[in-house]
Amino acid sequence: MNDLLNPTWINIGNKKVFSVKHRVRYSDTDRMDMVYHGSYVPMLEAARVDTLREIGWVYSEMEKKGILLPVIDLNLKYKKSARYDQILSIESHVLTPPTSKLIFVFKIKHEDELLVDAQVTLAFVNASTGLPQRAPDGLCEDLEKNGLIHSC
Repeated sequence: MNDLLNPTWINIGNKKVFSVKHRVRYSDTDRMDMVYHGSYVPMLEAARVDTLREIGWVYSEMEKKGILLPVIDLNLKYKKSARYDQILSIESHVLTPPTSKLIFVFKIKHEDELLVDAQVTLAFVNASTGLPQRAPDGLCEDLEKNGLIHSC
């Protein structure tokens, strides 16, 4: 079952962010009836994958071309806890044009209240060699065309 509901594009100032919804499941919560801190990571993963898919960059297709995107850095700042059955908005955009790295910035909100700020850095890795490589041709242009970055 896909927990991402009604993905949308949002204009914030001079940039666009991609926003997906996630209904907090019981399995996302801890004994204190709050979302367990580790449960936010899969939400970020799903939002990131769907953001790339929305602009035509599907993970499985990149992998078939020998491009891997492992997470090399993950930072979350918790502002307030989400609760069971709340519908969260997960907003994502790309911080800078991709090089050998791709940096996503996320805001997780309930209604208009900020719950989590996050940043995820991924590395482009050649599947055959295991070595870093440059971002694939066309990715920067597709990010720019969709308003996720300002310029390549």
